[in-house]
Amino acid sequence: MAHEARPGQLVNHRYRLDRTLGAGGMGRVWKAYDVQLDTHVAVKELLLPSGPSAPDPADRLERAIREARSAARLRDHPNVVTVHDVTLVGGVPWIVMELVRGSTLQERLRESGPLPVEEVARVAAALLKALGAAHAQGIVHRDVKPANVMLTEDDRILLADFGIALNEADDGLTGTGVVIGSMPYLSPERARGEKGGAPGDLFSLGTTLYEAVEGVSPFKRETKVGSQYAVAHDPVPPPRRAGRLRPLIEGLLEKEPDARPTVAGALELLAPAAPPPPPPPAFPPPPA
Repeated sequence: MAHEARPGQLVNHRYRLDRTLGAGGMGRVWKAYDVQLDTHVAVKELLLPSGPSAPDPADRLERAIREARSAARLRDHPNVVTVHDVTLVGGVPWIVMELVRGSTLQERLRESGPLPVEEVARVAAALLKALGAAHAQGIVHRDVKPANVMLTEDDRILLADFGIALNEADDGLTGTGVVIGSMPYLSPERARGEKGGAPGDLFSLGTTLYEAVEGVSPFKRETKVGSQYAVAHDPVPPPRRAGRLRPLIEGLLEKEPDARPTVAGALELLAPAAPPPPPPPAFPPPPA
């Protein structure tokens, strides 16, 4: 790694690193203090591993810059983690975001097990609205999964991490033939090595909702290759705990992109059924 960040470091003469909040393949997130605005923020440090098998650093740099650009276009959406700033330090981008107090959906499932149907319905509504706003801007998230869903202490539901998001105007970053993303949450078309688009986000959402309500991932296997094959070819085990969400989840998990509902169609499927009309009033029989 070209640079090793440490607690107490001042990034761009402004953001003082406190402690790490989490790490993944694309970067490490720190809690930090904005000395100019006297507030705490989250700062994502791009990790640039070295070695012959490491991803191209230029590609990783471009992806981080694109993440900030994509998320910044959605900064006013109530269901997207807000990006405040992006800065380059020694050629490495740091993305400054709102500090979300809470946990990820992945952490919640690991600690408490499956969620009640109506709580999953709230998650579905929030993520559908976030994806609808992203797709309207020509942005495909491409990594919808429980680890990228934030459940905040003030009862918000946020979509995070546009690290491998694809803007329809972008080129040159998806033609390498490398499948990027979390295998159990890929869409079948991306598992087959195709570029994929907005319907792929909806398939990944279906996988996320299935796991949220059932407590298990429908496509997770012992190996990445096994998960990739399962996404592309294996039938979806019928959900047993989904209740009224079953038509939505099964629709989102259709293997063919054209068979999946749109965001608008998914929101219609999500709406609870209208209660039946009350019975007509009973009138006493006429006198004989």
